[in-house]
Parts: sequence; structure tokens; C-alpha cells
Amino acid sequence: MRKFLISISLLILCCLIPCQAQDTSREYNLFMQIRGQELTSICIMDFSDEQNIVGTVMNEFGVKAFDFTFNGKKAKVLNVVGPLNKWYIRKILKADFTFIMSNIRQGQDVTKKKRTLTFSPDGEMLFTNSRYNIRYTFTPLNSEQ
Repeated sequence: MRKFLISISLLILCCLIPCQAQDTSREYNLFMQIRGQELTSICIMDFSDEQNIVGTVMNEFGVKAFDFTFNGKKAKVLNVVGPLNKWYIRKILKADFTFIMSNIRQGQDVTKKKRTLTFSPDGEMLFTNSRYNIRYTFTPLNSEQ
């Protein structure tokens, strides 16, 4: 038992020292307005490195609507819930999230064609797709809640 005491102590010490990982996570309340219909949800994004972003969108009860990944160039929409699992909805979500994720790190307002992304000083993001009359409002969640 004594001969393993040093090994066990070192193992416990290694587990207690926090790792200096570059992963950061952001949580948002997501309010979507689609042609007069409204949908509220929570969006959680994990920024694993300089380019890759992984996230999920779910309602307040924890039921997942869809997942998304961004590799620095394109977004992929994965695991879409049944009512949203239509090719044209996935196509619009993919294009919208590609635009949002490619510009989220700059924090500057961007307008291209019929898409606009604006940032407010309090951290809120507003994305508008005027072609399909869709608005996404990302409001940061307080970490105290």
C-alpha cells in the first residue's frame, strides 16, 4: 500500500490541476421569427479552436431541434427533429448558420445579398434573412442562472 501512495498522490494531483484548454462555450436564448410564427429555444455553441464550432438548438425543456457544426467554411445541420426535417428547411438553416458562424467571431455588422447580421453592445446578435422573411435573435444567457 505504501509503495503505491506516491503514485496515487500524483494521479490525484494531476486530476485536480485544471487543464488549460482553448475550448469556450457560449449559451444564447434563440428567438426565431419565421413568416409570422415564433419559436423560442436555447442555442449552445462550443468554440473548440480557431475555426470549428459545434452547437445544438433545443427548447427550454431540453428537446433538441437540431445540431450544427461549422468547419471554418461551411455549416452542417444534423439530427433535425421530424417536423423540421425537410430538405428545403435544412437547406435554409445550413445557409443561415454558415453565414452566422463565419461572421460571429468578428463581432462586426455584416450585410451580404439578402442576409444581415448585426451585433449590439450588450452581446445580442440579430440575423435577418430577408429572402425568406426569417429573423434569428441570439441573446446571451446569464451564467448566474
